[in-house]
Amino acid sequence: MCLSRKTNGTMKWKINNKHPRFILLDDDLLALMLAEKIIQKYYRRSQIMTFSTPKEAIEYVEAKDSIGNDRDTVFLTDLHMPEMDGFDVLDRMENTVKTKGRRLHIFVLSAATPPDDIRRVLSYNYVIGFLDKPFSDEKMEHIISCIQYPL
Repeated sequence: MCLSRKTNGTMKWKINNKHPRFILLDDDLLALMLAEKIIQKYYRRSQIMTFSTPKEAIEYVEAKDSIGNDRDTVFLTDLHMPEMDGFDVLDRMENTVKTKGRRLHIFVLSAATPPDDIRRVLSYNYVIGFLDKPFSDEKMEHIISCIQYPL
């Protein structure tokens, strides 16, 4: 499911023609490897940053030059992680989204998630969508569709 990317009643952007950057956050290293391989099939020249701890991913995203206006960034995070869960990550991302959000597309990926948690994820106005694990070609195509053709 893609959420509407509206601001003041108008649609935001269409993804630009450059290869997007990807930031992947998951405490499961195998899941990170799988997602990276799938993304590379679609965007061979994209920069893909992988993080297994939320702290490192947040520090990277909050860094001054990590996300610029030169190209879009897709941030894909797991929801259930030991040190800091995906909700904490989303809460921390709020200020970053306000300053860098025009080119930042956030998706949450998780397995066996209760409906209340899915609703909570989708209540963040800057989350584009929620996807069930495992990551797959179909989910990658869904992400591409969501960021190229927002509702």
